Amino acid sequence: MDKWYSSEERVLPFFNYETEQHLDYVQGYTRIIATQYAKLFPKSRMTKEKIERIVKAARLHDVGKLAIPEWILLKDGRMSEGELDILKTHTVKGCEMVHLLGQTDDEEYNRICHNIVLYHHEKYDGSGYPYGLKKDKIPTEAQIVALADIYDVLIHGEGERKRFTKDEAFQMIMRNDFGQISPKLKECFAMAKEAMETLQIEE
Repeated sequence: MDKWYSSEERVLPFFNYETEQHLDYVQGYTRIIATQYAKLFPKSRMTKEKIERIVKAARLHDVGKLAIPEWILLKDGRMSEGELDILKTHTVKGCEMVHLLGQTDDEEYNRICHNIVLYHHEKYDGSGYPYGLKKDKIPTEAQIVALADIYDVLIHGEGERKRFTKDEAFQMIMRNDFGQISPKLKECFAMAKEAMETLQIEE
């Protein structure tokens, strides 16, 4: 641990494998996608207040990695099946941490935090984890943050992972190269492409 990240509710250790810049970009992309979602689907109840709660909660999406051994998180090369199984527990562990450490007086924010941390690796076709949820059983806020997360990992890299151009990342996501996303999210992503590509976070 070489830094500390202070949330509004708690102080959580901040590891070097989850950079502050990545979290800033995930929040920025989350706001863009959620705002586009509200425009395209006005009956979704995606209010400005809800968008701000989602953006705030997005920063904690991978908090469960604090409970994963560092040698797994920083491993070079492909993980074994057993190591992947351990890594995948970060969703459930993160949810437990949020409930133990991060509860606030805002019940809606607590619910959104729970959904994002627990379900952001579920896939629309049921191929994700931890529960293999399908389609609309996956909370919209979790789907939005998952899309923001993978887009940033693709274009800015993670560890030794190859970086792709913004257009390459867009095409890969639209082809479902990293698991199926919902038709609504694809539509939002397509409409938000320019805003996503021009977002700049100051270092």
